[in-house]
Amino acid sequence: MDDDQLDPEFKKAHNFIRTYLGKDRLHSDEEIQEQENPAGRFEYKFIPDMDFREYLESVSLEKHKNSNFQAAYPVTVTDNRYILQFKNRKHPFALLGEYVHLLHQVTFNINIVSQPFNHYFDKNYFHLSGVFDLKNESILILPYFYEIRYYKDFNVFCCSMFPDNEEDSQNHIKKLFYFDTKGRFIKEEKGYIPNRIPKIAYNEKEHIFTEINLEFVEEIHSHTMYTIEKEGGFGLVNHRNEFLIDGFYQKIFVSDILDAAITHNDNEIALHLFADKTKVKIAEGQLVDKKKSWIRFFDVHKKWGILNDYGIETGPFYNYLDWTYDTWRLKAFKGDFSWTYSDEFNENISPKITCEDEDMFTSAGKKLEKGKFGMINLQSEIIIPFEYEWIEELNPHSYLANKNGEVYQFDLYYEYSQWKRPEEYLDEYAVTGGEWYLLDLQGNIIRSVDLKEIQELYESVYEDPETFKENRGVSAYKF
Repeated sequence: MDDDQLDPEFKKAHNFIRTYLGKDRLHSDEEIQEQENPAGRFEYKFIPDMDFREYLESVSLEKHKNSNFQAAYPVTVTDNRYILQFKNRKHPFALLGEYVHLLHQVTFNINIVSQPFNHYFDKNYFHLSGVFDLKNESILILPYFYEIRYYKDFNVFCCSMFPDNEEDSQNHIKKLFYFDTKGRFIKEEKGYIPNRIPKIAYNEKEHIFTEINLEFVEEIHSHTMYTIEKEGGFGLVNHRNEFLIDGFYQKIFVSDILDAAITHNDNEIALHLFADKTKVKIAEGQLVDKKKSWIRFFDVHKKWGILNDYGIETGPFYNYLDWTYDTWRLKAFKGDFSWTYSDEFNENISPKITCEDEDMFTSAGKKLEKGKFGMINLQSEIIIPFEYEWIEELNPHSYLANKNGEVYQFDLYYEYSQWKRPEEYLDEYAVTGGEWYLLDLQGNIIRSVDLKEIQELYESVYEDPETFKENRGVSAYKF
């Protein structure tokens, strides 16, 4: 029989007998392992050759304070198999999802793990996780860990390992180890792997580490600034849970350079400057939402305007304002921006919208009262005159506008699967009747269009359509 085709169990027994007789073994462990785990399968033994504490010491932050340090354990790729070259041994691994910037989670399936970890995994867990740097084709964090989580806002990894005592095990407490994106070991603690906020953050530009003492936050602005929610109000705190402004507000918008915030409570809109801890009332009204550096608001007379990070940019002169793809262009309405329930919508328009999808339904529609839409810039200069019953963006280079039609507003739901998020998508719109025109960005009429041509224009290809759809203003069903 061909010696290479012998059963691996036979080779193990043969080796045992020769060892017992004081003779050299004929079959190496690597040969037997390779035969037990043929190429193309991720069933193999990963045996760390380095003591875990030795590994942590070798990549510790204290030892490698130079920001140019990068942990690197070479990897080769053969026939789409990734293999870690570690201390003259080869360890295949499976490439999993990408964390960020070509850093991937990887898993090494194991049957045997050397001390001190074998008793943690024996009969329970059969994989270890690490981090692979695809750009440099090397392992960044060696696979000693059960779970690894990356926190993109904080530039750190948190790696978990099972506890070494019964009490922690019963309480599901794990050993946690923090690494930065260079593979440097930062700190160790016991606890639960954090969900959103780790216990430490790394500022890669300034090479600064920040300890964090927070668990539940509404929004992350920076390593040292967070919005928290309490009893329906919002506050602003630092990483030590210390307040940066005086208490809780109905809404908070933080400036882009994180030096100020605009809030409202009841009908008072105020500016908070962090440097000198001042608070200044800038308007009476309510904040709506923020897009890039601009905030929509309306005053006590329901007139809409735009704030920048520090005060009023566009005066509250309009009955409604809506965002467009270009932030400095605004869709504006002058007239009676109120909505009246309409039986016509339920009888004629709703059935047309829902007829093609049995899971979709609409609530009662409301009809817009009298007024006209136009387009302005942030300086309130008119780009498109207030002559249209409806305006919307067709693509980044042109608008659709309707004259003499009727505008309806309604809620649209996909009952079983695609629930709308009410904080982002409050209403849908329909426009019926009238004449449709294609306009350029300056408001010039290019030509009149019919409904069939409008559909063809919607389906035309233009640059980066997904980004445009995500950032444009609202659109309407057309009948």
